[in-house]
Amino acid sequence: MVSASEYEIVPHTGPERGMYPGGGFDRTLSFWELPFKLQLIYISGLLATSVTLYKFLPLLLGRVRQNCKNQNRDEILEFITANPGTTKSEIERQLKLNRGTIRYHLKMLQIYNKVKCVRKGRLVMVFKNSYKHTDSEQKIEFFLRNDTKKCILISILREPGITNWDLTQKFCLDKSTVHWHISDMNNEGLVDIKNDGKYKRCFINPTIKTDMERLISESESGISAS
Repeated sequence: MVSASEYEIVPHTGPERGMYPGGGFDRTLSFWELPFKLQLIYISGLLATSVTLYKFLPLLLGRVRQNCKNQNRDEILEFITANPGTTKSEIERQLKLNRGTIRYHLKMLQIYNKVKCVRKGRLVMVFKNSYKHTDSEQKIEFFLRNDTKKCILISILREPGITNWDLTQKFCLDKSTVHWHISDMNNEGLVDIKNDGKYKRCFINPTIKTDMERLISESESGISAS
């Protein structure tokens, strides 16, 4: 016996799902087989989404363009354009911006494909992305950004066959310092070295001589203009 306040659970003995018409679903309906109301709701949703994108896409693109524009960022890009191969330290010194700000804006300029960075040892040079100089020209730019290297390169260009000893005397530098600079230039393919007894004579690599003359002329004209 089961009292009025208790329940008795027994197995279901009715027809199983799918054992009678309408009890199962054995195929997928195409869009055109859906009821007209569902088709209309779906199409209305697509139209509403399209209208929303049409109205707000210009606003979103405007926000993106606005993010691309920034006074500090514009000044940094202008400086890089005028000084190809510049470094973060030079940007910091010339534009009076802190290093964190420079790093952030350089990262953004790289994201927007405005600049590219070229590593030379521990130094990173920054170029405008449309900068068309070859690898050799970028190397020349790197050496021209150092006063000592620039003086040595100009001397070798204007006095082919000058020796390490001549350069040591001319610039009042240690012999080891001149040797280090010359070796670096030789390893980068800018300077050829020919032994002459106990001396090493230095020559500009003839394949880049024209480019070096042009870049040195441009750097000197930039200095005189400033």
